[in-house]
Amino acid sequence: MTLRAAALACIAILPLLPWRHAVAQTDFSGSVALQSDYRYRGQSLGDGQPVPQLTLNLDHASGWYAGLFASGAAMGDLRGYKLQAYGGYALRLRSGWSVEAGCSRSSYTQLHFVDFNECYAGASAERVTTRLYYSPRYFGHHARTLYGEVNLFYPLHPSVNLIAHAGLLHTLSGMAWPGVPAGSRHDYKLGASVPLGNWTIQLAREQTQDDGIRYNHYPPRPARAWVLSSTYSF
Repeated sequence: MTLRAAALACIAILPLLPWRHAVAQTDFSGSVALQSDYRYRGQSLGDGQPVPQLTLNLDHASGWYAGLFASGAAMGDLRGYKLQAYGGYALRLRSGWSVEAGCSRSSYTQLHFVDFNECYAGASAERVTTRLYYSPRYFGHHARTLYGEVNLFYPLHPSVNLIAHAGLLHTLSGMAWPGVPAGSRHDYKLGASVPLGNWTIQLAREQTQDDGIRYNHYPPRPARAWVLSSTYSF
């Protein structure tokens, strides 16, 4: 089974459950957001401009889940949208940790040759999440990659939360391309978020070790930036 077929199988599993029983045990959630820049694994996909984002999630009591993420995105001076569909299975352990596995498909409306698939596995607790991703053709190129990340969440105060992220992208084989390092590339994020009811305001410093995704003669994007975001969750 190909990664694309696996991703579609994960996303399609919920409709195969007995309809009424599945609906009764399925939770729907989502969010809408506006970010001052869309940074993906440390690199800018927003061209330093504000971008809208939408996230929709379906979670079944059995542990299966599926979702869709949409965001404004830029490739060089080509503007459009990034659409990411994902699905998987999560299992809560007696220790309080949860483990999960799933697949995703990322598609770019303005440049479809950079579309790509990934599969992932991870573990999470109340204040920490970890994931390891594998892609056989990262950003549509002939490059097999692994990406590992750790995300931390810590309440500094009832109205202020510390957020931190560290990630490492490693190319297993293939040539270096725009967005694909010849060896490894790390990225970091450190910031704070303020919950205001269903709203969350977040300010974070994000950076990576190189100057970002670029195509042909398009200028490089900054390797580091402050990113302000406002999110409404429902």
